[in-house]
Amino acid sequence: MVPLDLELGVAAGHRLTLLSLECWDGWADLRFARVDVGATSRLTRRVPPAEAWRVRADGHDLDVFDAVGRGDRAFSNGEVRLVPSPAPGARLEVAVRVTPDSEPLVGRVTLPADPA
Repeated sequence: MVPLDLELGVAAGHRLTLLSLECWDGWADLRFARVDVGATSRLTRRVPPAEAWRVRADGHDLDVFDAVGRGDRAFSNGEVRLVPSPAPGARLEVAVRVTPDSEPLVGRVTLPADPA
């Protein structure tokens, strides 16, 4: 597990933070949290759906296989399944549209070369 603690920012009153990346053989789970900080637009579901996410590693698109979560309108957390798993040392770029009418939140992080 690679801790990220990367705050992507606020869109439509929803703050989104990337918590960690769990790398497996062939896939990875990107874990996140979403907190209502004065929402101006309701969510269509508890977490942004798979089609709302774009993830790139070293400039190459990763397949966003699924996005699932739990919680309520005030707080939710979940994970985004990525295929393939990004390599150690990769530069990760994540963009997510929290609500359909909001601009995407974007964050970048370089993964450690040795995830141990």
